[in-house]
Amino acid sequence: MNDETGLMVQDPTPLSLIAQMVASGTMSAESVAVVKELVALKEHMEDRQAERDFAAGLLALQGELSTFKATKAVPDKHGNIKYGTLEYHEIMEKVQPLLVRYGFSAGFNTAESKDGRIRQVCTLQHVSGYHRDFQVFVRFGSGPPGATESQADGAVNSYAKKYALCNALNIAIDHNIDARAEGSPITEDQAATLRQMVKDCRADEAAFLRFAGAKTYEEIGSRRYAEVFAALEKKMGVKP
Repeated sequence: MNDETGLMVQDPTPLSLIAQMVASGTMSAESVAVVKELVALKEHMEDRQAERDFAAGLLALQGELSTFKATKAVPDKHGNIKYGTLEYHEIMEKVQPLLVRYGFSAGFNTAESKDGRIRQVCTLQHVSGYHRDFQVFVRFGSGPPGATESQADGAVNSYAKKYALCNALNIAIDHNIDARAEGSPITEDQAATLRQMVKDCRADEAAFLRFAGAKTYEEIGSRRYAEVFAALEKKMGVKP
């Protein structure tokens, strides 16, 4: 506010009021109680404003989020694609710039629960000082086929972080694998290579194509090529 001279004068703070009371010799129990109430009121108003800033920032951030497309196919034991999935790092790569833009940071805390699951907490911290925790519970698993115990632990931790982050930001994942998720079709030479490898290892061609998520060799997506090539090498007994 401005005084009579037109100069800016700051509103009194609780500390400045106490200093004025001490200087004027008017310090009393009643005045101290009043200052305490002012301090509590000021802190309450600041907390409410921080909460409003958090809500406004989160609303703006979520307004820029769209449905995330799955990029990795998950097959069943017969080689058929059950659903698609998206890794934690892929989500965070897209989300991190938005977090920074709207003044947020995301932290994670993992703990083992009593029923054999892990509890993953995602804490969204806003520059206003307000934060909110979002938690999920995930069961322990054996990880991908052939995974070591350390790899299995890393997989379940990454899985839990992904769903805690999705819970915090209300991220929706489209688990359907479509042509875009598989990339552009492989080349004719790559198709010929896979066809010959299937023949050489006497694999079930129909089962292989189901595993590759395509009706023909030429329709196999480029993002799946390395995966299916490695699977055929393994069947042929080629060591990595």
